[in-house]
Amino acid sequence: MDEKARSLLLQNRTALVRDIRTAYIMDHMISDQVITPEEEAQVKSQRTQMDKANFLINLILGKSNQAYVSFYNALLHEGYKDLAVLLKEAANAELSDSTKSSSNGITSYVKTVLCEGAVPQRPVVFVTRLKLVSKIQQSLYKLSVESGWVTVYGMAGCGKTVLAAEALRDHKILNECFPGGVHWVSVGRQDKAGLLMKLQNLCTRLDQEAKYSQRPPLNAEEARERLRLMVNRMYPRCLIVLDDVWDSWVLKAFDIQCRVLITSRDKSVTDSLPGFKEAVHVDSELEHSKGLEILSRFLNIKAEALPSQAHNIIKESFPSATATGEKLFQ
Repeated sequence: MDEKARSLLLQNRTALVRDIRTAYIMDHMISDQVITPEEEAQVKSQRTQMDKANFLINLILGKSNQAYVSFYNALLHEGYKDLAVLLKEAANAELSDSTKSSSNGITSYVKTVLCEGAVPQRPVVFVTRLKLVSKIQQSLYKLSVESGWVTVYGMAGCGKTVLAAEALRDHKILNECFPGGVHWVSVGRQDKAGLLMKLQNLCTRLDQEAKYSQRPPLNAEEARERLRLMVNRMYPRCLIVLDDVWDSWVLKAFDIQCRVLITSRDKSVTDSLPGFKEAVHVDSELEHSKGLEILSRFLNIKAEALPSQAHNIIKESFPSATATGEKLFQ
């Protein structure tokens, strides 16, 4: 949910909780497929009407802009026009702008999902590699129908992290394949204590309201089971991204029948894991034209205006995006 919609819900929570009756509101939202029958049952299980309304607001806050618009429309249809007016500004903006791209081609919905999921932003100097991004996206689409593992692998500095993040900057993929959101974890080389800390941080991020426990998990096995519960009950069809995985044993902690995107130098990191698996190779060699484009953007001049030394820099550097950029500052 974008910032404006979230802000209006929070600002007007007291009035909404005081006045709304949730039963008919939820009928509309189930018809719009923005809440599930299981979530409806959770709301109905609350003790008082205000508790039910408060629980529903919390559910909506954890969902997409479509849930906000559905709630707004339900208020209108059920005679809560005075309350709907309080939310109208963001609802109208969402109806007109949810699939409208900004200047960099990214919708507000995509920005919100990726920001909440801690997905890295595009680097300052960004060069498109459309074929590779498309390959990763094709593999991700296969996760829309089943859980599994997609591995983006290649040598250090070939752009795996940037490509993985770029593949997720797509409204259709996020909306259709991963309605439960995207949750990015920078893994790196870890020992058992370091992995436990990563798992604890992810559990905390996914369970902001401490529905499952008031304390962090004490070991990797407890963290794994807690993740399994939260993903299946709170974030169905979400995508967990594990960036820069060095060791296959790390992945055992995330073997919870969910959807996982991995970046790694080692294609074989998923060999011992069950389920669907697919790998996308990122070539370490950077096309000469892409190298020139990187240099031109670093230097803020057109590629055709680069001096002849630019060609030598690309040839002399190890042919990767990282090496080409680093050569500029030597």
